[in-house]
Amino acid sequence: MKNCKKDWTKGLAVVATIAATGMAVAGCGSSNTSASTTKGGKFQGTITMYAGTYGPPDTQNQVKGVSLIPATELKKLAAEYEKSHPGIKINFIHALPAGQDYDTWVRTKAAGGQLPDIIWEQWYYANTALPKGTLLDLSSYLNKPDPYVTGKNWGDVLNKQIMSETKSPDGGTYIINGDYVGQGVYYNKDAFAKAGITKLPTRWSEFIEDCKKLKAAGYIPFAWDSASTPTGIDRLTWLSRLFYTNFYANQWDELRYTGNAAITDEDQVIAIKKGVIGPKSKKWMAMWPLIKEFSKYWKPDFTGGDSNGNGPMLAFLTGKVGMYFDGSWAARQIDSAKSKFRWGTFPDPYPDKATSPYATNFNSSPAVGGPSSAFQYGIASPKADNTMTPAKEKACVDWLEYITTPQHDQAIVNQLGEFIPTVVGTKPVASLKNLADLVNQPLESVFGGINLTADEQNAIFRAYQSYILGQTSLADFAQVAGQQMDKAANDLISRNNWDLSKYLK
Repeated sequence: MKNCKKDWTKGLAVVATIAATGMAVAGCGSSNTSASTTKGGKFQGTITMYAGTYGPPDTQNQVKGVSLIPATELKKLAAEYEKSHPGIKINFIHALPAGQDYDTWVRTKAAGGQLPDIIWEQWYYANTALPKGTLLDLSSYLNKPDPYVTGKNWGDVLNKQIMSETKSPDGGTYIINGDYVGQGVYYNKDAFAKAGITKLPTRWSEFIEDCKKLKAAGYIPFAWDSASTPTGIDRLTWLSRLFYTNFYANQWDELRYTGNAAITDEDQVIAIKKGVIGPKSKKWMAMWPLIKEFSKYWKPDFTGGDSNGNGPMLAFLTGKVGMYFDGSWAARQIDSAKSKFRWGTFPDPYPDKATSPYATNFNSSPAVGGPSSAFQYGIASPKADNTMTPAKEKACVDWLEYITTPQHDQAIVNQLGEFIPTVVGTKPVASLKNLADLVNQPLESVFGGINLTADEQNAIFRAYQSYILGQTSLADFAQVAGQQMDKAANDLISRNNWDLSKYLK
């Protein structure tokens, strides 16, 4: 699935942006015109903040079905903060009209020095796509005492794994993280019990064996979406990340040809031209027969009945399906449906040697989710926000420190129950507890070059559909995939004026 966070999709998980449709569909529309003064060296005035999904409902552009519970916790904390910090007001600014692009708005406001004091932004976009100097580097604050957590520096309170791996290539920290999109398997506990499954699978071979047991027990083992819709097309990238991140784990540094923290479009193009990914590679080709084998256990009408992307969930809720894949945001929706069976979640099972000779020991379960959902906040620089002063900067940091205490982060994130809180010492809602450890895993993700352009992705998806349905052979699929990947690579080289000669010697 392509979206306004195109660069981000190459870093970790496009799942994040699916769940985040309601968090920043449009953005924030008010100009940053608040007056600011200092008294005794301390800031007094208004801090403007676009808080996205966690902002008060009247400041959001809500998308029906994304967030079922009004977000009130952050507004409550703002009132408490204002009471304990006389002279400071937190103003949650309103969203733009539906249809206006958020990132275009951010860049435009920043160019005019009118960006809000604090904005929501995904770390990868902030690091690679925003003009340099738009957001402040907060690194120096991480090693200073946290005024709200006794005996801890701020950096000790935040998740070190995430904060380390979301740094900019220049070493800066421009985004503070407080939540994580967990993606995993939703399963019917009653079905598992009836099928005699007593242990949750962690590896792909175990998972397939459980599919066989569920089928024998009279259940549809798995509900999958392969409809020709944005959601169906995107789901293929979930599997590609799960498999290719594992298969190519030992080549991670090699695939980062350009030196970025994550694998970029340019890196993927280089890998295609070198034959490292694509049909010329036996390792790359190994995934597709495994998916076809997996499809034996899917709900029969997997190419139709998308129901706006919720087809697998609706099938799961009937109680006739044993498992399906979804993001952490689905837990609240399933819970609200009050199913007649017990259910739970567990991380995606990843490939093992019993699955493929190309499998590694790397746990690729986190490759589909990632730390880029709703609690990702940065502070505007004086260049992008002409009201930003040193005193105001410190006040903005103090407010972020206040909302990232374990107690406050957990309260903000768990109120909606759609993501996993990441501040040290927090716990997610009970239905997501088995996904909690994903936040401590390495942030590596390999898409396999199938999503460089919309035309390429759509063509490969159609060829994949035909192959899975038995209408064409694996060789036919490989021919289409190779042609489309090469065409997309050439298009990007031309469009971006890339000189790849030094990589292709």
